[in-house]
Amino acid sequence: MAVVLPNKEFESWFLAAAESLRGRRGFPEDLEPPPQREAVRGAKEWLSQRVKGGAYAANVDQTSLTAVFDLESAMRAPSFDKCYREVIRLLEVLRVRVGP
Repeated sequence: MAVVLPNKEFESWFLAAAESLRGRRGFPEDLEPPPQREAVRGAKEWLSQRVKGGAYAANVDQTSLTAVFDLESAMRAPSFDKCYREVIRLLEVLRVRVGP
């Protein structure tokens, strides 16, 4: 068993992978992540300030952004990297083939 939580909030992982959101779901083509991706308090507000129309809503946008954000980019956030490694470890424990 493993328990891994995002540092601050789930949306922090979107900030870590901000480049992969460029031109998607109303984000500008030149979207740049903050320098310290997991240090941002108010990741939802950060997203709202950058999305066209100025309204990020977790209940509307979280699922669609999760479907398109880049996992490798998100691994720049230590908490996401830990989550990814734990998922892989659990799959290996269950003997599920991972990778090519």
